[in-house]
Amino acid sequence: MVAQASAHALVWDKLPDLPDAEGYAGMYAGVAVDTRTGESCLVAAGGANFPDKPLWEGGTKCWTDRIFLLTHGASKWDEPAKLPKPMGYGATVSLPQGVMLIGGCNAEGVFRDCLLISLSGGALQLTPLQPLPVGLAGHAAAMLDGKVYVLGGSLAPGEQDAQNSLFVYDPATDAWTEGEALPARGRFLHQMASTDGALYVLGGIGVKPGKNGRMVRDMLTEAWLYTPQGGWDRAADLPRFCAAAPTPAPVSPEGKIYLLGGDDASVKGVDSPKNHPGFHSVSLSYCSMNNTWKEEGPIPAARAVLPCAMWNGKAVIFNGEQRPGKRSNEVWAASF
Repeated sequence: MVAQASAHALVWDKLPDLPDAEGYAGMYAGVAVDTRTGESCLVAAGGANFPDKPLWEGGTKCWTDRIFLLTHGASKWDEPAKLPKPMGYGATVSLPQGVMLIGGCNAEGVFRDCLLISLSGGALQLTPLQPLPVGLAGHAAAMLDGKVYVLGGSLAPGEQDAQNSLFVYDPATDAWTEGEALPARGRFLHQMASTDGALYVLGGIGVKPGKNGRMVRDMLTEAWLYTPQGGWDRAADLPRFCAAAPTPAPVSPEGKIYLLGGDDASVKGVDSPKNHPGFHSVSLSYCSMNNTWKEEGPIPAARAVLPCAMWNGKAVIFNGEQRPGKRSNEVWAASF
């Protein structure tokens, strides 16, 4: 469906910056509720950046093991603990028990590890969970009916493959099962969300053979929906390509799914990441009731490869790429 203009723009607030001058892309982030006090806190962890010099000057990507915590009304982030290892480019969901970190990669490659970050009396706890059936990076996840659905991603670094597998995690049993694979191209850096009893997979990047046998990106505008009862079905295609927007994509109280920026592949012919003008700053929404997309106005932080979490009724987005190789340490919150 062709995108239409919306009369209602999102209202944005800036939260405290993460205490890192460069910031990170590919972070994990979510909301943990303290089991003793009932207070909900933002958790952001992991990711990667180029701390020594920029990518275009030959800088080396470095993954982090830092964990950041923000309580309601606080003016700065705390750092109460560290991850078991540097990691990023996985997926995150917020469970009642805490923030679940799912797979990802680091300088040593892709891994299966899953971890729960929880809070009790202000103390942060790290609990290993059952690993993914396979190692994945660049995948996405969302909650539906109390279970975690993970789709897509890559089995190895370097964008040489794109998966269409669906894995389902049950927090009650700490166990994974394999679901019905997406009946379409595999993808990574796509967006996922759930609303109105269905799981949605939106856009993303596939791969296909290019010149000299090398795999090249294939920009996808497909939208798919899944229900445990009915399986997979098509939804209206995105009005334009979108990948690496904040995910799990936030859902408004009315049930609309929002894509807040990301990469629309409109920048072409740039000879160096240094000269990249940045990602597009326009949001989209999808209404499952009438299967249509709408333009939702500009966003103040045009970013890609970043997580999103719902906190106190707002959609919070964390850091991300301002352009390839250049991160941001900003954290923003949108009210619907």
